[in-house]
Amino acid sequence: MSSNSPDTDEPKSLTAAWITSIVLIVVYVIGLLIFPPLYDAPKGEASSFVLFIGRFHPIFLHLPVGILSVLVFFELICSTRRGEQKFGEASLLMLVLGSAGAILAVFAGIMLSREGGYVGGNFSLHQTMGLLGTAGVLIALVIRLMGMGRNSMELLNAYRAVYFVSFGIMGLGAHFGGNMSHGNKFLIEHAPEWFKAPMVATEKLLLSLVEKPKPEKATTAVTPAPPAEVKPEVKPVAMDKAPTPPPPAPTPGGGEKLVFQHVILPVLTAKCNKCHSEEKSKGDLRMDTYEMAMKGGESGKNFVAGNLKDSLSIVRILLPDSDDEHMPPEGKDQLTPEETALLKWWVEQGASGTQTVNDAKFPAELQATVDGILKG
Repeated sequence: MSSNSPDTDEPKSLTAAWITSIVLIVVYVIGLLIFPPLYDAPKGEASSFVLFIGRFHPIFLHLPVGILSVLVFFELICSTRRGEQKFGEASLLMLVLGSAGAILAVFAGIMLSREGGYVGGNFSLHQTMGLLGTAGVLIALVIRLMGMGRNSMELLNAYRAVYFVSFGIMGLGAHFGGNMSHGNKFLIEHAPEWFKAPMVATEKLLLSLVEKPKPEKATTAVTPAPPAEVKPEVKPVAMDKAPTPPPPAPTPGGGEKLVFQHVILPVLTAKCNKCHSEEKSKGDLRMDTYEMAMKGGESGKNFVAGNLKDSLSIVRILLPDSDDEHMPPEGKDQLTPEETALLKWWVEQGASGTQTVNDAKFPAELQATVDGILKG
């Protein structure tokens, strides 16, 4: 049954709202054709203008989120006929402004991704849910206009269902965006267990849908070893590969801890890897594995064994906090003096990836810090 109200006039701004909505939808579709979302590293250099607009993404993001959040409460009030008559036009205005803001945030985010360093499951989910949520809000806008034009509570209730689902998708996408900036544990680290467990399970499920399986790397790495030993006939090759045996030998077999894996990496994970890991590799730099940390990024060598001056990360950590090149950037958790001294000691000692904790001779003043890290 259609719920017509004879004492309710058709909203005066409905025609203007229809025109605005059509323009927003056209802009969204054409914009995506011009700037299609990327899920892999960009192939070319983005223009300065694109990167300039892209870096406003975090700012553009908050305006539509605020408006659309307030709209949720307005729509709950509008779910009654009287509430719709009083606040329907205000809700429509918020919906139009929120839709426009969401489109702006989406395109700024796509432009920001052209900078590079945005890969992995969190990024894929953040971008996909942002795109789907914005599309859903635009569809909801059309349904609301149809419902208001026909004074149909059935259509308006259908609109609210579409809107609430779309806004929920947006919110979940924003959560994965937060994971990219602050790490996967940031939101739920101090949450009560009854909330944390289902949240972690949901997160893992969603990430498993978009992430490539990782364990196979270990299998592939082990497989080449046997063939090398099966062919002892070729003696020159055996002589050339003489240096190969040492790396596997120091690997702890009885649970022995390594300096990099169990002392240095936890420091990098806490203070550096929110921006330099598999999920987000700013400047093409990753420090979540020994190989990646030693490889460095687009700016040069990251850690150079025995050489603090050429180790870019050490150089930038030691810069004054006010320097634009200082790492971690302003506003992020900074390394403590002890953590800095520990990284410097490790580089000076040869930046080994296989040295064991038992064999290491940590300076006395750093032993308490090392013990704290090892205890977790």
